[in-house]
Amino acid sequence: MNNERIDVTQYENRSPAPWTMTEDMQEVVIPASHESTKEMRLYTGSGTNSRLIAKAPDLLAELKKCYAREDELLDALRIIRDDLDEEIAKAHFPNDKVAWQIRNFANDATQ
Repeated sequence: MNNERIDVTQYENRSPAPWTMTEDMQEVVIPASHESTKEMRLYTGSGTNSRLIAKAPDLLAELKKCYAREDELLDALRIIRDDLDEEIAKAHFPNDKVAWQIRNFANDATQ
């Protein structure tokens, strides 16, 4: 696994949710969109695959939320790192092991 993000913008013009399944769970029904005037039926042959594909719009929405939250946390860690760098430079706690550990954690996490 790498640290590269999935480019979620490439999915912005997809068919709208909800995506549903047929009663026998062998097909996913994707509603019409601006690109396609007819609904699409995707045969998967598997209830498990159908459930996964039908949840794609929800999974995409959750991934977007996770990316936003990760960005907020990384920003907070950068602030902590920068603030500690300032205080350490002022010699407020130059030999404080805990301060250095926090600063190094914040630095490593933002790389």
